[in-house]
This record gives sequence, structure tokens and C-alpha cells, in this order.
Amino acid sequence: MQAFAASTPQPADAPAQSRLRLATVLASLHRDRDTKGEVPPSAAGDIDSSSATPESPPLTLSWTYQLPGIATTRSAAAGPGSSVEGNSSASVPPPEQPKPGNKPGSADAPAIPARRSMIAKSEPRDTLIDSSRKTERTADTIAAPVAQQKVASEDEASPAQSGSADAKVVGDEEFLPADEANIEPTIADLPVPSRSKGSPTPNSPPPSQKRWGVAPIRWGGIVSVGVRRNNSDTTSGSTSQVYEGRLRANSYVWRPYIALVSGDFALTSIRSQESGDVSSSNLIGTSVTGSGTLQLFPQSRFPFSASLTLSDSRSEGSFSDSNIKQQRLSLRQDYRPQTGRWTTAAGYDRSELTGDFGSDVVDRVFGNFSNSVDRHSVNLTGDFSRTLADEQSGKSYFFGANHGFAYSDELSLSTNASLTGQQFDLDTDSATTQSLQVFSYGNWSPAESKWRGSANLRYFQTSNTVGGENFTNRTIGGAASLNYQASRNLSFFGTAGLSADTDNNLTSNQSLGASYSGEPLRFGNYDYTWFTSASLSNATSGEGDSFRSVNGAVGHSLMRTWQTSAQTTLSGSLNQSVSSSRSTGIGSSSATTLSHGASLGMQANAGETLTGYLSASASDSRTTGDTTSSFQMLNVQLTGNWRINQNSELDSNLTWQWSRQESDNDQPVVLVDELGRPLFREDTSRSGNTSLGGGLGYSHRRLFGLRGLRYRLDFRANTNRDDSRRFGNPNAQRQQDRATLDLDQRLFYRIGRLDTELQYRIAEIEGRRNQLIFFRVSREFGSF
Repeated sequence: MQAFAASTPQPADAPAQSRLRLATVLASLHRDRDTKGEVPPSAAGDIDSSSATPESPPLTLSWTYQLPGIATTRSAAAGPGSSVEGNSSASVPPPEQPKPGNKPGSADAPAIPARRSMIAKSEPRDTLIDSSRKTERTADTIAAPVAQQKVASEDEASPAQSGSADAKVVGDEEFLPADEANIEPTIADLPVPSRSKGSPTPNSPPPSQKRWGVAPIRWGGIVSVGVRRNNSDTTSGSTSQVYEGRLRANSYVWRPYIALVSGDFALTSIRSQESGDVSSSNLIGTSVTGSGTLQLFPQSRFPFSASLTLSDSRSEGSFSDSNIKQQRLSLRQDYRPQTGRWTTAAGYDRSELTGDFGSDVVDRVFGNFSNSVDRHSVNLTGDFSRTLADEQSGKSYFFGANHGFAYSDELSLSTNASLTGQQFDLDTDSATTQSLQVFSYGNWSPAESKWRGSANLRYFQTSNTVGGENFTNRTIGGAASLNYQASRNLSFFGTAGLSADTDNNLTSNQSLGASYSGEPLRFGNYDYTWFTSASLSNATSGEGDSFRSVNGAVGHSLMRTWQTSAQTTLSGSLNQSVSSSRSTGIGSSSATTLSHGASLGMQANAGETLTGYLSASASDSRTTGDTTSSFQMLNVQLTGNWRINQNSELDSNLTWQWSRQESDNDQPVVLVDELGRPLFREDTSRSGNTSLGGGLGYSHRRLFGLRGLRYRLDFRANTNRDDSRRFGNPNAQRQQDRATLDLDQRLFYRIGRLDTELQYRIAEIEGRRNQLIFFRVSREFGSF
């Protein structure tokens, strides 16, 4: 039976069309069992031969799909007259056998196009029937090949894989070139990568050759020129010209998930002229600033990050009289196991400040570990820091441990331990302080019971060394408390404690009490509540001295809420309480305290437009009796975000607090003149404090309706003293250079990639007022 392949002749210049070609091959592969698999020569011939046998042969189907755009490749090994007309069914000549001198990969070997082939191999019909019935004989029956063809190729022929008992697929053997068979090449005709390590495919580098290149780099920069004018209460004003060129780039190494790198490099030159100086400007400094970061395996379980930053206050919007240069190095390594719930991290920080004051260096090493197993949780933290400055140097360390255990939903235990130490070295002397604290706490709160209980154990030790003298104090103690909720309004409580100090002074204390809260009462739009409490306490020392006291208190409050709008709520409250205590024994005394308080708060929540809280509270407390004292406090807090319109926004987190305290002085202070005569007697001590902390910001993205004109206002305040840098905080500033009040206003205008900036800043540093005006023009380039 003849094999046929349908094809349609096309002009030579016609574009290739996609087609599906199906070839049906009916080949008689008969063999006699007595020949034991030997194939007559006629059976090993061309698969398209017209020979047929009377026996029923197996049916083999093969198909290929032609993609458009794949040109027909003519092989140099194809001889003339080898092409076959489109509709003819001529037999295909057998492939050329390799010569001994033509080795795969040699220069003299003829070019043979790589093409996959399919050779139908089958067993006699009787053998197939036997193999289906007796599976143990199948391997021996199909192992003997019916026909074996060898063709020259660039690679060694791969061993055939048995897909069934009727056919074998040979992946790396060769057919005739496509032009000799009058068949367009298909995807299967493309060169197949060699499966032999020693035989590279044509037009490809050897497998051992590595391809290295530069990863894509995103780069850009800024060129700017600026003029700055600053004034101070203690120094004369100066004018400076600032020239800066900055280059930025980021990329990755090998793969983005392997390493990410980024860099920022800037060169700054400054010319300055003091006020009243008619001489020409002089070049006072050229600084190199910038930053660089490296992230290794950023998305893995063990990411590593490193960063280095160099900054100069003269090239920023800072006050130039400080002339502070900072070098900041940060290293951090995290690790999380593939299985388990523990994590750990370690790092190193270094901050170096240099300026007119000299140098100030902070080095810090830190680490932490956390784990959770079943009902246990463990957290370990520690850091060690060293500060080195011209006026003072010191060391500080902290180690903390926390263990939690949830025995059940009703009972939980926790233990905290910490060790803290500081050492300060002055020019003439040194001081060392160290404290150790261990605190263990247990809480019992059954769900279906009116009883609640808690207990704690504590140990505290301090050691101070000043001028060669050491002072040590130790305290150990424990306490327990029990509460009974008799009803929703009435509850009883009792406490007991025991403590001992370094001198083995043992002290015990006990107390019993009750509290009652009345049912809320409604008077129109007002809610009224009241409460009362009473307690008895006793304290006894190891020497037999005792102290007993009786305490009582009563108070009430009035509250109201106004719904001013659908998104705004206003609430206010007034409260008053009276408490009295009477004590006997050591230090017996009596005192009565009257307290008043008032608060007003507004809560706004209008979705994405407005979210904020404004509150104001005032309190007054006065104590009379054997001792007289008074305390007043006023607190105002503003927190939230207000989107005024699509271009302007206001955000705040600001707290202002004022307090005053006055009390009798047990030891009056008497001031005398040079002759010893008393001039003033002070029987009371007064103290007051005003603090402001937080920030307030306002931004407008289209000022005066002009496109590209932006305005930004920032107000920052921190009137509390901050000495955290002395205790090893590398992110803190020096107390002498820290602004307690700072108002910064900036106006930006952008046209294309040209940007202009006008800055006006007023700040208070160490009680001195400083002003700064800075105008800068910059041009961006690159991808940033």
C-alpha cells in the first residue's frame, strides 16, 4: 500500500501559510517468528515504498503543524533531482550514510539539517496478541527491533522510548532536507538542542560558556544653584551661594530578588560672604554627600540591608552657622526559618557628627529574638552603645527578656527581666549606674465566676558609683489581690503584700475595700453618674512600727453629646470628687482633697475628606489638712487630617500642656545678706511647666490656581529636653543643635523638568532665634 502526503504547489515568492499536514503510513512489517526479529531487506527500505503485504499491518499516524514566517532551509547535502512534485507519490530516497571521516561537529562534515523523525516499528500480529495475554513475555517480544536506521547528525542518536507495542519515537534522528522532500519546514524541523554534553548545537555558545552583562540601570540626577541668607541673635548675618550636582542610580545584581542596589552622589561647593564685608566671596567649602543602599535577598527569609549616608547641613535647608556634617552607617540582618515560628535580627548603627563643636560619635549594636511554641512565647532584646564626644563620653547597655505562658483561657503568667547600665566619663570624674529588675505577674479571670485574682513577684536592684563611692540598694517583694463582683454596681477587693530591702527590713501591708457605682440617670439630654468607695489599710515594719489609715471618696459626673452634623459629634463632661484620709501610727496625718475637672471634645469623621479629634481639658485639685498643696493642669490636643479640597490638605498631631504645682515646704528656705541677717523666708515650693510637642502641616498643590505652583508649611515643636543621644540613640540630634520650635515654609514652581524653590524658616535653638531664606533653581535629568 502506498503512503501519500497531500501538498499544494505554491510560487517561490509566496508567503508561507499555516497548515496541518497529516501523513498516513501503511507499512507491512511482517516477519516470521522463525527469523527471531530479522527483517528482510525490503522491510528496511523507504517508508513511502509501494510494497504491500497480504497481512493486515498496523496503522501509524504522524502530523506536523506549519507556522507562517518560517523560511524553508535548503541543505547543502541535498543533491540535484531530489525534489518531488507536490502531488506525486514517489518514494523518498534513503538518507545518506555517514562517512568515516565525517564526524559530528568537524569542519569537513556536510551540513545536515536537524529534523525529528518517527519510525514505525511493530511486532507480528501473533506476537502482539500473545503479549497482550501474557504480560510477562511482552518485554522479550518488543525488545527486538524490527528495523534499525542510522543517520548522520550533529549529536549521537538518542535511544528510542517505547510509547506502545506498535511504534517507537526517535527524537534526534534525521530525515532528508525539506527541499528534497518538497515539504516546508515545521516547528519540529528547527534545530533541537543536543542532549550530549560534548556536542553543542549550531550557532550557540558552548554549554560551559557563561553570559555576563550589565543589568538595566535607572539613572538620573539634579543640577542646582542657590542663594541663602541667614540671621541669628548671636551672630551676624551671612550670604552664601550654593552649587550642587547630584547623580542617582539604582539597579540589581543578577536578579531583582538576589540583590538591589541604589546610589546617590552629590558634589556641593559653597561661597559665603559675611554681612558688612565688601571683599569678594571666598570658597569656604566643597563637600561630597550622598547615600548608598544594598539589599541582599530582599524577598527571602534572610534579607540583609546596608546603607551609608553622608550629609552636610550647608547644602540643605538648615541653618548654616551649625555647619554639621553627618555620616550614618546602618547594617541589619534578619532571619526566619522555613519551618517554625521563631525570628531573629541583628544590626549595627554608627552616627558621626562633626562641626564647630568638634565631633560626636555614637556606635550601637543590637539584636532580638522571638519565638512562640504552643502556649509559650519568648522575646529577647539587647543593645550596646558607645558615645564619644569632646565634652563627654559614655557607654550604655540594655538586655531584656520576656516570657509568657497561657495555661488556659482563664489563667496566664508573664515574666519580665531587664538589665540597664550607663557609664559617663567626664573630664574630671566618672559615674556609673546599673539597675536590674525582675517582675513576674499572674492573672486569673474565670469566665463564669464573680471572682478575679492576680499576684506578682518583683526584684529590684540599683547600684551607683560616683567619685569612687558605691551605693547599692535591693528590694524583693510580692503582692496578691482578689476581687469579688457582687453585682453590676457593687464590688469588693482585698490586697496583701510583703517586701524586704538590703538592710533586711521586712514590711507587710494589707487593705480591704469596696466600691459602688450608681445606675446612670438620664435628665433630658444629660447623663448623670455617681460613685463612692471606702478602704482600710495597714502597714507593719519589722521593728514593730505600724501605720493604719482610713480612706473614703465620693464623686459624680455629668455628660452630654451634641450631634452637630452627620459627620461631627461634640461631647462635654463635668466631674467633681471629694476624698479624705486619716492615718494613725508613724507619720499620722489627715488630709482632704477636692478635685474638679472639665473636658470638651469634637470628633469628626467624614470619610476620606475629614478625620480628626480636637479636645480640651482642665483640672484643679486642692488638698487641705496637715499638709496643703494644689495642682492645676490644662491640656489641648489636635489630631487628624482634613482634606479641604482636591488641592489642599491639613494634617496635625499637636499637644499643648500647662501645669502648675504648689506645696508646703517642710524645711523653709531662708535667704540672708552678707552680714547674716534674714532677708526672705520661703515656706512653700512652687513649680510650673509648659510643654508643646508634635507637628502641624498644610499643603496646597495648585496655589492661586496656577498649575505647577505648590506651597508647603510645616510647624514642629518639642520643648521637652531630649538627651537620648547621650544614651546611645544614633537617630537623635545633639541637644545644643535641636530646634525646640521650628516653622518652615516652602514655595515650589515647576515647568517641565525645571524646578524653583523658595524657603523661609524660623527656628528657636537653645533660646536663640534663627532665620533663613533660601532660593534655589534646579534642573532634573534622567529617569528620576
